[in-house]
Formats: sequence, structure tokens, C-alpha cells
Amino acid sequence: MDNDISNIGQKGRFYLTKHIWVPQEPIENFNLKMSDVILRRMPKLPLSGEDAVKVFPMLDELKKSHDKIKADLNYLLSHHEEIPALHEVHPRDLFVPGRAWRTYLLKIWGHEVKDNTAAVPDTYEAINRIPGVHTALFSILAGGAEIVPHRGSAAGVIRFHYPLIVPKKEPEKCWIEIGGHHFFWQEGVPLVFDDTREHWVKNQTKETRVVLIIDFNANMPFPINMYTGLRYNLIRHSSEVKAVLERASIGVPPRNKSVDLAKAA
Repeated sequence: MDNDISNIGQKGRFYLTKHIWVPQEPIENFNLKMSDVILRRMPKLPLSGEDAVKVFPMLDELKKSHDKIKADLNYLLSHHEEIPALHEVHPRDLFVPGRAWRTYLLKIWGHEVKDNTAAVPDTYEAINRIPGVHTALFSILAGGAEIVPHRGSAAGVIRFHYPLIVPKKEPEKCWIEIGGHHFFWQEGVPLVFDDTREHWVKNQTKETRVVLIIDFNANMPFPINMYTGLRYNLIRHSSEVKAVLERASIGVPPRNKSVDLAKAA
């Protein structure tokens, strides 16, 4: 019974421990109010393509490893049915009907999901060359799916999208809108934005879209960094995150690189 995590992560409560929780809505509202202060210190976002890499040059590490990451992803997609939907991993998060939005977590609030990273070692190695990363995942959105307009509550965090699979036919029909800025994904073209700005995703094609999502901390001045640091450590050590780690670990077998190389030859 002590290992039961079924209630942890349900909407309405944020669990600091399995038995100590606080109401979810007031915390999120406070965090969003803080984001209005923090936004004044954030880089000018969103940014796409070379503009994004100029401001955040460390993100170019993914472009250098593009082929290796694609090999990891292709292997991972051979286990597609095992990959959970987001709401199966984190029940309080956004719901997309069925399993149209699947997420394969590699890192969450600083914790490596070791059962998952073993399957995509080159991807995780590339991520580790980027400083300040606390969350990383593959986001797999099926054709026809929509993620309704929403705001993240983690003020002072920068979100990076690295597109790996995009619709070949009419790619402009698979798009994201961020605070009035409209983008469609192109393979290998990065997108950086602030998750606390309202954003909306729609895949109006019949094809699948896959992006690697990375969240990393923006460099905040004192005393804002005191607040973001405290929040990070509270969330990192909470039962919420421990429950997500347990739900997210699906144990796809490690990728055999030698077999992949033999096939390529």
C-alpha cells in the first residue's frame, strides 16, 4: 500500500510527500503571477532556426548529433505501442483523447529515467552536453491530434523543440502558435520559447510529428534565482516527480548499435 501512487498527480493536489499535499490551483496561479515579473528578465522569445542557435549556441549540439538521434528515435518507434500517453504518466497534465499524444521521458526535473535512456544512448549523450537541462522527452503527436491552448507554470524555464519527424505532405498544417507567433515544424530547425506564454498545437495532417523537447533553466539574476531554485528543489524532491518517474519507466530494451550499423552497411 505504501507504494501506491494512483492518487499522486491527480488534479487538485500537489503532493510534497505521499501524505502531505497542498492545493494545486493557488500554487499555479502564484507561479504564473511570478512569471510576469520573470518575463522581464527572460531573453526575447520565441526564436526559430539560426536565430535560436545564435542566442543559445549550446543547442547546436543536437544538430551535430542529428543522425544518431534519428537512429535512436527510429529504434524507439519500433516499440511505439509501449510508449505511454502523457496523461498516463502525469494525470494532472493536458489530456489528448486516446493515445494520440505519447511521451517518452528521458529526464524529469533533474532525474534521469534510466530505464528509458538506455534505449536511446546517443540522444541522452547529446542532451548531457547542454548545461542546465532538467527535463527532456520525445513528444509524439499523431495525425489529427490537437493540444488545446494552455500555459505552463514553470516560470524562468526555457523550452526547446528539436523537430525529428514532421509531415512530408503539407508540413505547414502541423503547427504551434505561441503568444500570437505562428510556426510549423521543419526537421532539424530548432524552436525556443517560454512555456508560460499561452501556446496551442494542432496536427491537421494524417502523419505523425515527433520533436525532442528539452527544458533548461534561464539564467536569472538575484533574487529571482532564489525563487526559481527553491521551486526547482521542491518539485524535484516531491512525491509528484517520484510518481512520474515510476509511471514513465517502460524499460524498452537497450538499442544494439552494432546491429543498426550492420543494417546501414
